[in-house]
Amino acid sequence: MNKMKLYEFLRLSEVEQYNPVWSFGVHVDTHIKDNIAINLYSINDFYCEVYYEMKTNKIPYKQVFKQGARLDKYLDRIKI
Repeated sequence: MNKMKLYEFLRLSEVEQYNPVWSFGVHVDTHIKDNIAINLYSINDFYCEVYYEMKTNKIPYKQVFKQGARLDKYLDRIKI
């Protein structure tokens, strides 16, 4: 797969968007809040947070972003 850009990712259906996350995403960090594991993946030039409910074994949603407050909260947790 060529380098996927954010706009290409967003054009995929909700279900199809998980394929590049699992296949090409690089896991950056996980943190747990209120029994939800929030997993951060890097996909080329953007990031995807995948929310996993540990009690129900389900993924209720994900958030996709390039920068800003969502990414900033990881900066003190990851080693660059």
